[in-house]
Amino acid sequence: MSARKVVGIDLGTTYSAMAHIDNYGKPQIIPNAETERITPSVIFFDGTNVIVGTVAKNNAVADPEKIVDFVKREMGKPKEQFHREFNGKVYSPEELSALIIRKLKADAEKYLEQKVTDAVITVPAYFNDAERTATITAGRLAGLNVLQIVNEPTAAALAYGLDKLDENQTVFVFDLGGGTFDVTIMRIVDHKIEMLATNGDHRLGGKDWDDVIVNMIAEEFDRLHGENPLLDLHSYQDLHNRALSAKVQLSSRNSTTIVYHHGGKSVKLTLTRKEFEQRTRHLVEKCKTICEMVMQEAKLKWDQVDKVLLAGGMTRMPMIRSMMSSFAAVPLVDQLNPDEVVARGAAIQGVLSMLNEEDVSGEKIFSDVVRQQFSGLDGSLIEVTDITSHTLGVVLWDEKHLHEYVFPMIKKMTPIPAVIKNSFGTADANMERAVVKVVEGESSIPAECTPLGVCDIQLPPYLPKGSPVRLTYQYNANQVLEVQVEAAGNNAQVTIDRNTGLDPKDIGTAASSLGELNVS
Repeated sequence: MSARKVVGIDLGTTYSAMAHIDNYGKPQIIPNAETERITPSVIFFDGTNVIVGTVAKNNAVADPEKIVDFVKREMGKPKEQFHREFNGKVYSPEELSALIIRKLKADAEKYLEQKVTDAVITVPAYFNDAERTATITAGRLAGLNVLQIVNEPTAAALAYGLDKLDENQTVFVFDLGGGTFDVTIMRIVDHKIEMLATNGDHRLGGKDWDDVIVNMIAEEFDRLHGENPLLDLHSYQDLHNRALSAKVQLSSRNSTTIVYHHGGKSVKLTLTRKEFEQRTRHLVEKCKTICEMVMQEAKLKWDQVDKVLLAGGMTRMPMIRSMMSSFAAVPLVDQLNPDEVVARGAAIQGVLSMLNEEDVSGEKIFSDVVRQQFSGLDGSLIEVTDITSHTLGVVLWDEKHLHEYVFPMIKKMTPIPAVIKNSFGTADANMERAVVKVVEGESSIPAECTPLGVCDIQLPPYLPKGSPVRLTYQYNANQVLEVQVEAAGNNAQVTIDRNTGLDPKDIGTAASSLGELNVS
């Protein structure tokens, strides 16, 4: 059998986790070198040494200027919008995330006592093209063959549904993590897992609840002592740690006391669960609105949902469980650890991907026992159908040539992978060039969408008005787009300008540079 080993990686905003499929076909969490089942997504730069995880997190108060955290919220941004500089080198979000993945990969190899070659990495369902591409790049920079990028709620659904395939049901996946929020509705029918609708906010998560407590303490300190502790980076890190601790305590207790010291002065206050819930009601309302939106998109009513699957550590909060219970009179499923369920699902998707490879290449990677765990009664592999989370369109002129508008080529919620073809006419006679503008977003107004790329294709002379320009949109399982243009015998490919933190041509150099760092 092949020596390849695949892991599933939940690359989280606040914590990351990894899992693999054991010899019996069961998903298992891989503990890190510190024997923890989840690893803080925090990086500490100490010269050429880079420390990732709990030790880095513990250094946040002492050396906040050497710390990077919450980098997932910056994925897909160009370096002009976000970068961090250490020892004279500027790091993009992809490179920083790659350091976290390198730590996970090294810990997995130590634990499994074999080389890890392949990975499936999860992303929020609402990540766009640039954010997904940046995540793939981060995995490659860490030395992994990234088999697939999979949506976090899809991974959670897989982890839940693997042993539920004999039971046809509709499941609402509610995934609230440290920095992102996703909801997905899936249907399990005849050993197939089908995603029906997805929505979310990748800038909503546990950090926003933490910040409410941070600001409350800072305001009280300022009121008593006339000094804002948030202006000091060391103080902010200490405040954030205390806020996180208070939030966790309020999930199991009705009140907690917070004592905070800064500059020889202190403040002590008691926060009740009721007051915390009142102060964060606006965040819960955001979650509620997105839940209602996804139900509308799926054209379902709550009595058509069989179960609510909870993923992400923030679903431990009573206010979240209470909100979900008020929606649907169905069981809240949390028998799988919400911190681990996404990584387990990613590992399952990894094996499914490689089993499909087996079928194509004939090279045996897994034992018959493992294949049996991932097959239906008829021996066929479990099918997972995901959907697009954004609409992909092309910019056209209206008939009077007065306004541009967006024509949707691949609509949101289209099953993927997808190949869509369409033909459009040239706007005028004797046009020398056709300009194809590719955008992402739900609006029909180009300025309200995200530009993905432009293709300027040359046309032969004397073409009549309405001459066909044919477009082919190919959207793969990673939700990464390719666009082909054909006009009057000329062919071109739209260069998707993802404008992420790292140019594709610089990936090799970046990988070598990162390789010089000692990551632990």
